[in-house]
Amino acid sequence: MKRKFTILAGTTSVILSLVSQPVLAVWSGPQSLGGIATSNPSCTSLGSSQAICAVRGTDNALFVNRFNGSSWSGYQSLGGIVTSNPSCTSLGSSQAICAVRGTDNALFVNRFNGSSWSGYQSLGGIVTSDPSCTSLGSSQAICAVRGTDNALFVNRFNGSSWSGYQSLGGIVTSDPSCTSLGSSQAICAVRGTDNALFVNRFNGSSWSGYQSLGGIVVSNPSCTSLGSSQAICAVRGTDNALFVNRFNGSSWSGYQSLGGIVVSNPSCTSLGTSQAICAGLGTNNALFVNQFNGFSWSGYQSLGGIYTSDPSCTRLGASQVVCAGLGTNNALFVNAGP
Repeated sequence: MKRKFTILAGTTSVILSLVSQPVLAVWSGPQSLGGIATSNPSCTSLGSSQAICAVRGTDNALFVNRFNGSSWSGYQSLGGIVTSNPSCTSLGSSQAICAVRGTDNALFVNRFNGSSWSGYQSLGGIVTSDPSCTSLGSSQAICAVRGTDNALFVNRFNGSSWSGYQSLGGIVTSDPSCTSLGSSQAICAVRGTDNALFVNRFNGSSWSGYQSLGGIVVSNPSCTSLGSSQAICAVRGTDNALFVNRFNGSSWSGYQSLGGIVVSNPSCTSLGTSQAICAGLGTNNALFVNQFNGFSWSGYQSLGGIYTSDPSCTRLGASQVVCAGLGTNNALFVNAGP
């Protein structure tokens, strides 16, 4: 991960508020879920148009809010004293896991079985980043964190127990982003010491080792599945434009600039087979989304609002997603579409 690359992640700056498309997809508009949140949100699909969003509250406990397809449940406190942004992922069939760092810097996970939460389980370790968890299908998941030596560590859930930490090495300078590739496979992406993006692929039994995608990355990455062993990873470049890199199952496309001036970490989520949405904040702190239809990107669409956190987007099924972020009053706002 220490090789030096001179590839620049873009050279063009375009103001987001000036590049919205004339034909706009229909979004619900921001809906306040209330609360006073002190972390970035993390949202994940529960399948069948359902989702959960998690945030840290003013007492540093983790709070979750569940969408049943038509309305939100209201906040439920899972307790704990949380010292990181949460990461939640689906386990399929209305199940999920949320992971956080505790006061002892260990990683804690809390599992939702469709009706109730298990309570926190410590996975130990000394964690120096926000976690990133992703589904491996069939009630399985992987959670990735950075350790005290700045290497990336992964811990795999097989449906009943955790494997323990495995070091993937490297010197990581960002929070990780992991996404499923289907059939017990996944990709985890991180920034290296040369500010390039590195990816490491899990084939169901072992990891490939790091592959550099180059670029000069100035944000945390966000990766999402496109189905059929495909994925997209998005990052902000040195000109603060959003850049995407697509994995077709065997190789990466190289960076494509989507333009814009992005002032947050991106959040990307699947819209179904070969489709995705990536979201980020513009210079006016409004939320902008850009939709990939399998061939090309739509261009930015402003969803308005004034946001004070990174966004978190997740699929709701039937080519719909929900994107969440904190407003100026620190309440959680959600917006569904397109």
